[in-house]
Amino acid sequence: MVVRSVVAVADASSVPVFGRLVDAIRASYRRKLATALFVVLLISAAATAGLYVQSGAVLGESVERSMTTAATAEANELTEWTGQNRLVARLLSEHPVHGTGDDAQVRAYLRTQRAAREETHLVDAYVIDRRNQTVETSASRSLEGTRVADLPWDERFAFRNFDDVRMTNPYETANGSVAIGFITPIRAKPGHLLVVAVDAAGLFDRFEHPVDGGFTRVVDSNGTVVLADDPSAALEQYHDEPFRAPAVRSGLRGETGFTESPGYGTGDGTAYVAAYAPVEGTDWVVVEHAPASSAYAVVDRIRGWIFVIGLVAGVGLVAVVAVLGADVTGALSALSRRAERLAAGEYDVEFDTDRPDEFGDLNRTLATTRNTLSRRIEELNETKAALETSNVALEERSTMVSVLNRVLRHNVRNDVNIIAGRASLAAERTNDETLREELDVIRETALDLAAISDRTRRIANLLAEDHAEPRPIPLAEELPSALDGIVAATKEEATAVDDGQPATPAADGPTVVIDVDSDAVAEGPATLPLAVADVVEELLEHNDEAVRIEVTATRDPDDGAVVLRIDDDGDGLPALDVQAVGQGEETPLQHGKGLAVWCLEWTVNTTGGELRLDTDRATVEVRLPSAS
Repeated sequence: MVVRSVVAVADASSVPVFGRLVDAIRASYRRKLATALFVVLLISAAATAGLYVQSGAVLGESVERSMTTAATAEANELTEWTGQNRLVARLLSEHPVHGTGDDAQVRAYLRTQRAAREETHLVDAYVIDRRNQTVETSASRSLEGTRVADLPWDERFAFRNFDDVRMTNPYETANGSVAIGFITPIRAKPGHLLVVAVDAAGLFDRFEHPVDGGFTRVVDSNGTVVLADDPSAALEQYHDEPFRAPAVRSGLRGETGFTESPGYGTGDGTAYVAAYAPVEGTDWVVVEHAPASSAYAVVDRIRGWIFVIGLVAGVGLVAVVAVLGADVTGALSALSRRAERLAAGEYDVEFDTDRPDEFGDLNRTLATTRNTLSRRIEELNETKAALETSNVALEERSTMVSVLNRVLRHNVRNDVNIIAGRASLAAERTNDETLREELDVIRETALDLAAISDRTRRIANLLAEDHAEPRPIPLAEELPSALDGIVAATKEEATAVDDGQPATPAADGPTVVIDVDSDAVAEGPATLPLAVADVVEELLEHNDEAVRIEVTATRDPDDGAVVLRIDDDGDGLPALDVQAVGQGEETPLQHGKGLAVWCLEWTVNTTGGELRLDTDRATVEVRLPSAS
């Protein structure tokens, strides 16, 4: 059943109309509030209705229990009363005076018992001779000689034994009260019966009615009201119909219960409810009556209060939600409009910052945000103007740098090459050793300027967008090709030249060992291998001709970075170059001889890598991000 319910809800949510309704509610705070109010009112109404019904049922059951308890208690009282009177009749019939045969003594005894009995009110006591069907002796002498047929009660004298006691029908006495006779055989005087007449008028003085206006009727099997707390109702028929009332029928079967239609009316049109209980040892049924309006008066009052409380709570809830909802939705609408104006760029929007509640806090926050945005926009406009001015200056300087770069690359390099060539030619044509040495110095200086020009061109390429974009660089493939040309050129320069004789290779030239792992693929600009080659070239130039340089590249197993190391067994890089790069600037008092280390520093920085220089160990270490 649970699974079916869940599926049913899911199917309902997929219905287009239901989905549109949910979307419409979600799109508006007012609709959400109205929906929540409707749900709360529905739950409150259901709870009030449940309480209304439940309280009525509980209180109704309480009324039924109280009336049934009263009817049972009254039936028990009658059972006790009849039992007590049966015992009195037996005690009087067992007295020895009945065996004397002296009517005067019997009469005196009966009179004495009638006057002395306090536990019961004896109306009369007399002895009946069953043979001639007359009253033989009586406490009231006027009854003596009266025929049984003339007595106000009717009884078939059928007894099982001498201990048996029979009750007569209630009858009206001479003084207008109701009496009941208890008849029992006299053991000492066979053929005679003792009749003890007991007044039943005060019996109902001991009964209490649980409901105002209640009354009690005791009905026998013939449907006659044998006893009543209203004397005028005694000895009348309980039910006008020829058959017994349902409550009487159920009581005669030994049942105890409650009925909302007892079938008894007083003629005033009042509706009654009743509880009934049988009287043991008799054919009587006690029926406790109460007006329905009185019996359920508490129920009606409580139900009325529940209805009033529920109505007041509902009206109060609607009023509170209406007031708060109007305030909240109004504040939200105003905030929404102001926020939209703020988003549209209207920074002169006024917010309700004087409001003391949470909406005031929100207004103050938005006002602060507005002021902050205004300041930031002013700052951005100022920065924009400054950047525009700076861009103009940068464009002018960039043009100047481009012109100087072309001059440096073409004019200066060509002139330097001419100077170096002419110095070499002049040195070959002179025999003056001093002049030749000076010419060699001029030639070396010119070649150094040419190398600086080349490195400057590579730096320009590095700064250009075409070469600055990082890309995967397989170092195992690109490093050897970049280093081979430098090693070959260095070996050629180290070849001995003497007196115009043919050049011969030097006995011990420089050695460059390259050991790069195949998985060492770094992320960097295209000029990275050339920058490494420049550093190696500077090491070759700074050290003697037999220097050994090792270039290795591996991957760090901890973070996966590519680690490239340049070690040499010579003096390493010039200390001034290392210090200049470490401080981040060239100064007149401390500057590098070349641009190789600067070029490598800038190249590594474009990749987000790290350059470490160790002058003591003559080590250059570069950590580069690995290509994904």
